[in-house]
Amino acid sequence: MIEKIRKENTFFRDALPFPKDWVKSQPRKVEAILSDLSVEEQVMCILGEESFLQKNLLMLSEKAVEVTQALPVEEVYNLIKELGKEDSLLVLSMVSTDQLQYIFDVEWWQGDKFQPKRAMDWVVLLDQCHEPETLEWFLGEDFDQKVVLLQALIKVFKKDEQTDSYEGVEGLEHFSPDGIYDIFFKVEKSKEIKKLFLLLAEKDKNFFYNLLEAVIWYPVTPTVEKAYQLKTSRTAERGIPEFQEAIGIYSSLDPKALQMKLSSREELHVSRFRFSPRYPLAYLDETLFFTRCLATLDNESRLETLRWELVCLANKVIVADGLDLSAMDARKRALRKTLGYINMGLELGAEGGLKKGVVLLDQVWLKSFFQVGYEQLRQIRFSASTFINEHGNYIENFISAWDKERLGALIFRFPQVVDILGDSFNWRDPESMKDIQVINDFLTRWKFFSRFARQGLGLNESIWSSALREYDYPVDSETLNLITLVSTALAHFVLFQRISCEPLSDLAAKSFLNMIFLPGIFQDETKLCNEDLIASFEKELLKAPMAWTDLDKRYLRDLLAECVKNLETQFGNLDFTQPVEWKFVQGLCISISRGGGNL
Repeated sequence: MIEKIRKENTFFRDALPFPKDWVKSQPRKVEAILSDLSVEEQVMCILGEESFLQKNLLMLSEKAVEVTQALPVEEVYNLIKELGKEDSLLVLSMVSTDQLQYIFDVEWWQGDKFQPKRAMDWVVLLDQCHEPETLEWFLGEDFDQKVVLLQALIKVFKKDEQTDSYEGVEGLEHFSPDGIYDIFFKVEKSKEIKKLFLLLAEKDKNFFYNLLEAVIWYPVTPTVEKAYQLKTSRTAERGIPEFQEAIGIYSSLDPKALQMKLSSREELHVSRFRFSPRYPLAYLDETLFFTRCLATLDNESRLETLRWELVCLANKVIVADGLDLSAMDARKRALRKTLGYINMGLELGAEGGLKKGVVLLDQVWLKSFFQVGYEQLRQIRFSASTFINEHGNYIENFISAWDKERLGALIFRFPQVVDILGDSFNWRDPESMKDIQVINDFLTRWKFFSRFARQGLGLNESIWSSALREYDYPVDSETLNLITLVSTALAHFVLFQRISCEPLSDLAAKSFLNMIFLPGIFQDETKLCNEDLIASFEKELLKAPMAWTDLDKRYLRDLLAECVKNLETQFGNLDFTQPVEWKFVQGLCISISRGGGNL
């Protein structure tokens, strides 16, 4: 489906004028085709493609430098992050000073803290480029950021009566480019800085000397603060706000508010050809309602704005969540989260209707959909927190470790759901109303389980603190769960026609297992539970004074089905003529040395 969408909609469209495999199989043909295209047309070819394909297209372009510098700054930065530092040297050697400034602004700072080690790593990396852009960057604007960088890397002294006091330089490598200034390196990697200094002195000696004087005389803290403010001003223009502004993304919004049409649209920062970054499209799931709405939205102006909105929203999420803007995993996680929240808000606003969803997309800012989606998670967190506060101490007695973890994940700042893939699992942010329904069903089940344990099984607090602690198996309280308790109650019903969770003697447990399983035809086949006995047990449980609803009855049937499945799995292959090793099976509460008594 996603390929069909890409072909039919300019939001996704593959603009390559040749098959993708030609890039590897027939690169000369690709090179010839690209040579006939304008810079703007080549930019369109590259946008939205996979990172390694983007790199290969640049390698085959005769206008690679112009094309690179015409790409949106965010697209270039994402390309470099996707490729990795070493594989992105070609791209780095072609970026403009503005693009390089954006990279430095994101990479050299974490929050309001300057990161000298990161900055040094980039200086070393850029030194490997044939014509390092760092030289032009140093000669450009924002003098204070350059001073902050050098103050973190070197100490500078001048041979005159005012600055010739050389303190704190013991053991530091020394370098003097002209016999006037003495430079001592605080870092081990000095070769690249020396090379840069010599290039600067050759290019503009006055600038170089002014820079060294600033390193000597500029007070460190005010200089860092000024550099940070200038950096913040630049990044704000690119949709990366400070924390206090970014946290506003987590404001709640009612779905009904989405009916309002926008009176105007803000002007977003654009690239040379007014192209928007396309990398967020890589994280679109074809099953999302949002994706299907985009596939039928036929308004190129709105689509162009939507791409910018996605980038800016994801940046706000990274800042508001306190994540590192330069961390690739944080960037990917923020984009997926952003798309998921938007999708939930759009689903709610459109009530699942595709036509209505398209109309809303054309009229409403994506931020509004995001906030509607966030409101669903805020309600879930409140509901889960309330349930835990009211019933947490009680269900602690019988909730499984897995369900306990799932319940705990719902009271995170941003509730999480889990995907189970075989033996592995993956926690993630919810991304659809189906996820919300699954979460609400999980919470509603546990509200029922809490009532059922009290009123249906008669398990009050005094019983938990006395009789139900006197068992040998399960081996510890952490493995005593609701399935074990219900299966034990089933055993009491089959054996004694009563509802009780009292631990069984090993003899009683074996008698129950002989009775609950139907006779098998073959000796080694897995035994099946007697459905009539299960049905009778269910009928008895429904006599409990719980004001049963249809949903309660469904949850009870599901619970009994889990008990049956567990009994058949754990005990269905055992030979009951032989002693049972209770420590190797789970599903019944057993007391080897004690029996009798009622709960």
